[in-house]
Amino acid sequence: MGLSPIWDLFFALALITKTSWYYFERPSKYGVTTIRQLSFYLGMFLAFILLVGPVAHAAIGTFWIHMVQHVGLMMLISPLIVLGSPIKVALNSRDPRVRKVILGIGRSVLVRQLFRLEFGFMLFLGILIATHFSPLADAGMVNPNIHQFELILFLVGGFIYYYPVMSGNPQPYKVPYAARVLSLFAMMLPETMTGFFLYSGNKLLHDVPMSMAMTEGIADQHRGGAIMWAMGMLIDAIWISLAAYDWIENEKRVADADD
Repeated sequence: MGLSPIWDLFFALALITKTSWYYFERPSKYGVTTIRQLSFYLGMFLAFILLVGPVAHAAIGTFWIHMVQHVGLMMLISPLIVLGSPIKVALNSRDPRVRKVILGIGRSVLVRQLFRLEFGFMLFLGILIATHFSPLADAGMVNPNIHQFELILFLVGGFIYYYPVMSGNPQPYKVPYAARVLSLFAMMLPETMTGFFLYSGNKLLHDVPMSMAMTEGIADQHRGGAIMWAMGMLIDAIWISLAAYDWIENEKRVADADD
């Protein structure tokens, strides 16, 4: 089965609408720096490349391209979007309807629980395992619709996980800076081990298209594992460094206030 063009249309409209809204809100009016705005736009641009067009269609049945989507959406694009302070912008929106919706969602006890650091960690870990070592991984390689559902999981799960560990948005719960850095360090282990198992294993851990030979499928899995292993470590190191920098800057502010 090939990927339906409806998915291209769905993701294109969603991404263009979100980006346009963000632009016309003029985030700088709400204290969002230029760097943060560029982070948001870069995240949306990369998401468009991975979700609309040739890459999205090639990922159906080609595991290493699927891994590019996974690493890109879950570990790079989601935190880039969070760094753009979209919730801060929404809470200060010129449109009272947007503010009302966001405030209403924020008051929900259930929604607030989603953004606890420990919940986001477990959700991210669960998605990581389920999409590579469960029947969902098999289904995603042979059914385009399930594959696209996985991509949505990557984006949503990544956003929920990185929201409390990145600065720039209002937080429902206070998260110590040390806990943020520790969480990012801890998440590096299952991410890199997932890549290692995929790269080093000589047994297919997921289904492959009927047209693909077993040896070709294993080679494809090895390429995907190498991408996860190498790129995951590199990207994680960036976010850990950023969280550590925020921690140091906060300590300086506290010291200056004490003086």
